Amino acid sequence: MIDTRTPLKSIRAGLCMVPEDRKRQGIIPDLGVGQNITLAVLDTYAHLTRIDAEAELGSIDQQIARMHLKTSSPFLPITSLSGGNQQKAVLAKMLMAKPKVLILDEPTRGVDVGAKYEIYKLMGALAAEGVAIIMVSSELAEVLGVSNRVLVIGDGQLRGDFINEGLTQEQVLAAALSQHNNNRKTA
Repeated sequence: MIDTRTPLKSIRAGLCMVPEDRKRQGIIPDLGVGQNITLAVLDTYAHLTRIDAEAELGSIDQQIARMHLKTSSPFLPITSLSGGNQQKAVLAKMLMAKPKVLILDEPTRGVDVGAKYEIYKLMGALAAEGVAIIMVSSELAEVLGVSNRVLVIGDGQLRGDFINEGLTQEQVLAAALSQHNNNRKTA
């Protein structure tokens, strides 16, 4: 059993999450781009009472390159980045923790087409490396485009479980609406 009582315990167990609302739950607006990226693994750079800034900066530079983050400096405030680049920084932060399971809650909401494509590519590469990805999305085209398996959940109930081979939006919508319509008929 995995202890998920705190975010730190979850992260150490290999369970990481990129929240839907990056501005309120994903970034620390008062910190720089780099500090936001290493926040979840800052203890790996700590030696007694100091942080190994050189090692931390090396890791930050690697993540900026890996994620194709558009920033002129890791020291800039994260709020100076576009929404897509903020989202990629949040992703980088969670990837620094080397997750076994990565939960992505609306990972492409509010980002431009280029950032969406890069996020999809990253998801594919992570899945190929063996990282389990749980993506929560309200965009059916996105779900069908990147998922191997689709679960439809409504009112806390599993309404559909599909392997994504020829799956259509109509099938997913029918599952989503089936319990809702059944509840209306009995009410």
